[in-house]
Amino acid sequence: MTDASNLTDGGKPCLHVLMMEDLPADFELVMHELRRSGLRINARRVETEVDLVTELLREAPDVVLSDHACGAFDSFGALAQVRVRHPDVPFILVTGALSRQLMCKALDRGVDDWVSKNRLSELMPVLMRALRLAEERVRLRLLEAERDRLRTEVAVLRGLRGLNLAIPICASCKKIRDGKNVWVAMEQYFLAHHGLRFSHGLCLDCVRRDFPRAVPEKR
Repeated sequence: MTDASNLTDGGKPCLHVLMMEDLPADFELVMHELRRSGLRINARRVETEVDLVTELLREAPDVVLSDHACGAFDSFGALAQVRVRHPDVPFILVTGALSRQLMCKALDRGVDDWVSKNRLSELMPVLMRALRLAEERVRLRLLEAERDRLRTEVAVLRGLRGLNLAIPICASCKKIRDGKNVWVAMEQYFLAHHGLRFSHGLCLDCVRRDFPRAVPEKR
């Protein structure tokens, strides 16, 4: 996702805009307003559901703008397609007058914001706000994922502290006897009781013993 703070810097990446609009003239008016604000953009216009899905699969946009009615396809259908494939991408309605009931429905469905085609001067601040909020959502989700990872690690460490220090292990094959008096592989035991997985490799001593040709001779 493009950093909203970089969009007006001529040396930074531009914004990828995907717009659902069946009137080319309206599309050009919206793009003119964005460029007039100093925004560097790469814009594509689609009219049908098939074209929208094709663009969403080809590349994730930074923002989706959509007229409410686009032939037989409306903004709610477009929103559903965007959310399935790119749930964090801001979705902004750019349309004519909407009834209060329809506007409430749009917000309930997950539309980030809306702008009237008769007041396109409001589009730039609305777009920038939506981008910043999207960045915060992504950042929050990453922080939550990191928090969950740390919680898992802490739980594992606490489990290790409670290990029985006298674990019955076979001196020959290294299997461990579990609570049901069954001998299981060490990896299986630690995975079942403590959620620990082992990576496997060979130490240098074992490589020299079992694969002597793989170790170059010292000179």
